[in-house]
Amino acid sequence: MSTQPVQQPAWAALTAHRTSHATTSLPALLAADSTRPERYTAQAAGIALDYSRQLIDDDILSSFEQLLEQQDMKGWQAKMFGGEAINTSENRAVLHVALRGSYNGPDANIPLEVSENQSKYFTFAEAVRSGEIKSHSGEAFTDVVNLGIGGSDLGPRLICHALADKAATPRVHFVANLDPTEMQRVLMGLNPGTTMFILSSKSYSTMETQANAEAANAWLSAHFNADAAATASIKAAHFCAVSNNVKAVSGWGISLDRCFSLPEWVGGRFSLWSAVGLSIVIAIGEKGFRELLAGAHEMDQHFLNAPVRENLPALLAILGIWNTDFLGAQTHGVISYSERLRYLPDYLQQLEMESNGKCVDRDGNAVTYATSPALFGGLGTTTQHSFFQMLHQGTHLVPLDIISISAEDNIKSYDGDTRAEDLLLFAKAQSDALAYGIEALPASLRDAWQAKPSYSHFPASRPNTRIHLEHLTPSTLGALIAMYEHKTFLQGVVWYINSFDQWGVELGKVMFGAMK
Repeated sequence: MSTQPVQQPAWAALTAHRTSHATTSLPALLAADSTRPERYTAQAAGIALDYSRQLIDDDILSSFEQLLEQQDMKGWQAKMFGGEAINTSENRAVLHVALRGSYNGPDANIPLEVSENQSKYFTFAEAVRSGEIKSHSGEAFTDVVNLGIGGSDLGPRLICHALADKAATPRVHFVANLDPTEMQRVLMGLNPGTTMFILSSKSYSTMETQANAEAANAWLSAHFNADAAATASIKAAHFCAVSNNVKAVSGWGISLDRCFSLPEWVGGRFSLWSAVGLSIVIAIGEKGFRELLAGAHEMDQHFLNAPVRENLPALLAILGIWNTDFLGAQTHGVISYSERLRYLPDYLQQLEMESNGKCVDRDGNAVTYATSPALFGGLGTTTQHSFFQMLHQGTHLVPLDIISISAEDNIKSYDGDTRAEDLLLFAKAQSDALAYGIEALPASLRDAWQAKPSYSHFPASRPNTRIHLEHLTPSTLGALIAMYEHKTFLQGVVWYINSFDQWGVELGKVMFGAMK
C-alpha cells in the first residue's frame, strides 16, 4: 500500500546509495563503461532519451524499480486510466488520457462523450478554416484570438507556435495577461472585421479571461460604430466559447451552438486535448489534431506497458526524484535547441509546479521531503549567453533536460545554411561540457585550458538528459507532452501527493476578491 515514500525500504536503500556514491563523478561513470550511452538510452514514439549523463547507476535504478513497486505505480496507473476518482480532494476522475483513446475503464459512455464533443468542435473549426463561417460583415475570418489563461492558454500556445509551419489561414493568436498591453499588441496588427475570438474558460469564472473578452468586444464595437442592437449581433458573429458554464456564456451573448464543453474529469493543465484545443484545430486542422492525439496515445501505451528501464516517463520521474530528494537540487532546467519549442518551459512550469508543488500528502499530513523543484528554461543557443555561466560554474546543482530535433527537420534559409547542424552540435557540446568539464575537450585544447588560472575551473558532473526528436510533427509533439504529463503523474504517485488539485491558485483569487 502506497504511503509517504520515506517509510518505504527502497527509500532507505536510496539514501544509502547517496552516501556511498557521494564522491562518484560523471566522468568516472562514463569512463568506466563504454556501453553506458547505449545502455542508458531509451526510445519510444519518435523520441530518444539519453540519460547516461545523470549521476545514477544500475544499483540506484534497481532501488527505484523497487520504490515504484512499493508506491504501487501499476495500481495508480490502473486507477487513472480506469477512471477512478484519484483527485480525491475534489472527488474527480483524471481522464485526459480518454481524450486520446486511452481509457481502460468500464463506462462505455466516456468514449461516446469524447467522440461527440470532438465532432462538434472539429466541425466548427473546419467551417472557420474554410470560410463557411463568416464575420459580421460577411467576410471569412483571417485571424482567431484565443482568450484564456493557464491551462486554457499554455498548451494551445505551445502547439500552435511549434507547428506554425503547418498552419494555414486563419492565423491564431493568444492573449492571457490581464495587463492590457498584451491584447493591444496582438490586436494592433489585426482587422476587427475579420477577427474571431475564442473565450476559453471551463468555469467562466476566470476574471482575466472575462476582462479580456469585454475588451475585445469593445474593440469590435468601436470598429463597427455599433449601437446596442448591433453590438449583440457582432458579438454573436465574432465570438465562440469553450466553457462548461453554458448559462453564463449564453447570458453574455454567445450562442449555444458556438459553446463547446469539456468533461469535468479533465483538469485545466491537461485540457489541450479537449475542446480547449479548438485554437489548435483551427491552426493545423482536424487531421493534424488527430495526429497530435495519436502521438499522445502511443506514449500512453508505452507508459502503461514498457518496463521501467525502457519507460521514458518513468525514467524522467526517477531522475527528477533522485536529483531533488537525494542530490539536493532545488531547480530543474529545460533547454530546447529549437525555436519551435520556445513555449515548452512555460507549459511545463504549470504542468509540474502546479501539479506537484505540494507540502501535504494525500492524507493531509505534512511531507518531510522535497517535492516539485522550481522549473525554468529557455532556448539554446541564446541561454548559453545568459545563465549557462551559472550552470557550468555556479554553486547550485541544476539538472537539465536538453532537447533537440534533427537538422534535417529544421528550416534552412539558403543553400549552405548550416545553422540547424550547429544547433545539434551545440546541444551535444553543452551536454558533454556540463558532464565532463574540460575533459570533454580534445587533448591540445585541454592542455591549454589547464594552464589558465583557477577562475577557469569547471566542477563538471553537472547532470543532464538529452531528449532528441528526429522529426517535430504533431505526433511526436503529442508524445513529448504526454511523456512529461506521465512523468509528473508518477512523481506525484511516489511523493504520495495529489497532483490534480491547485489550492494555491485558488487562494490568490479569493484574496483578490477580498481586496477588490
